[in-house]
Amino acid sequence: MPENPHPRLARGRWSRSSFVARLAPPDRDALLLLGSREEHPDSRCLLKQGEHSRHILLLTSGRVRIMLHGHRRGPYRIALRAPGDLVGELAFLDDRPRSASVITNGPVVVRRIPDRAFDSYLRRHPAAHRLLAQVLADRLRIADQRSVQASYDVTTRVAVVLGDLAVEEGDELVVHLTQRELAQLVGAAQVSAHRAVRALVRRGLLRTRHGSIVIRDESGLGRVAEPDSCIT
Repeated sequence: MPENPHPRLARGRWSRSSFVARLAPPDRDALLLLGSREEHPDSRCLLKQGEHSRHILLLTSGRVRIMLHGHRRGPYRIALRAPGDLVGELAFLDDRPRSASVITNGPVVVRRIPDRAFDSYLRRHPAAHRLLAQVLADRLRIADQRSVQASYDVTTRVAVVLGDLAVEEGDELVVHLTQRELAQLVGAAQVSAHRAVRALVRRGLLRTRHGSIVIRDESGLGRVAEPDSCIT
């Protein structure tokens, strides 16, 4: 089947903090024409920690888990990527082995972009190059803050994660995340994460439904995400 000649008509639902969501429409449209479209089932390893490869994956539908394999413990999740996110960009930039594995979290659709094609794209679209640097800077800040955030209460950590993963769907902000997955991402027991979500629901900030959470009050949730905020 030929590639869609009108990528703007099928842009999908992008995570607001993702690389694609930050791009101007012409840069976004050009990116969505790169590489080849691939569909993958649940629990498929797309990139393996330690392997030598430099291609980029652009997630256009579904979610993937970023998994780190340690020497003294089994693999553990360090991040979740949503539509519009790039994965594999570090190996593209430094030509070193993959630093983590990427596993599908349900069915996904990606665009597999060769390293030379992405390099050419960045040269032709300098604004995209700067936005890629901003994405990487944001991820470094998150990594730097992870040890600090571990001292925050669970409700604050939940608010931070929900704000980061929200996707615009019509007039709603939705996070496609089960409470079990949320608990893993914030580093808390599932019962604690569930209790935090219920507290935010009672405040009128969230609404829950099967497999997802709807943000009803983005500003209010943002105030909870501040480290000096608290909920009683």
